[in-house]
Amino acid sequence: MSDKSASEISPIMRRLSSYIASALRQPLPSAVVEKTKHHMLDTIAAIVSGSRLEPGKKAINYVRTLAGNREASVIGSRILTTAVNAALANGMLAHADETDDSHAPSLTHPGCGIVPAALAMAERQRRSGTALLCAVALDTTWAAG
Repeated sequence: MSDKSASEISPIMRRLSSYIASALRQPLPSAVVEKTKHHMLDTIAAIVSGSRLEPGKKAINYVRTLAGNREASVIGSRILTTAVNAALANGMLAHADETDDSHAPSLTHPGCGIVPAALAMAERQRRSGTALLCAVALDTTWAAG
C-alpha cells in the first residue's frame, strides 16, 4: 500500500494536464491542423464504410436498443443517442472493415477511439470545429507518444 492520498496528482499527470491546458489556449501549427484533418477524414470514411458492413449494422442495432438523451449522432444512421453510445457505435464502425488508421510504434489504431469520442463530445457540448481539431490533435499526440 502507498502512503499517498487518493487526491494526490502524480508528476506525470500534472505535466500532461498543464501541457493540454496551455495548448488549448494556443493555435495549432498549420501542419498539425492539416494532418489532423486528414486523420479525421480517414476515420470518418472508415465509419461510413463500416456502417454498411455486418459488424457495423450490429453495432447500430445494439445502440438503437439503448436508452438515453439525444446528444450525438451515430454516423451512417438516423440515430441520436448519448455521447457515450454514439462514441461506442462510431468506434465500432470505424474499425469494422479494418481500414482505420494504425500507429506502428504503439501497436494501436488511435483513430477509431479518439475521433468518435471527440466527435460525440463536440456535438454534445456544441463545440466549434477548431475545438474539435484541437482535441483530436492533442489526444492523438498523447496516445501515440
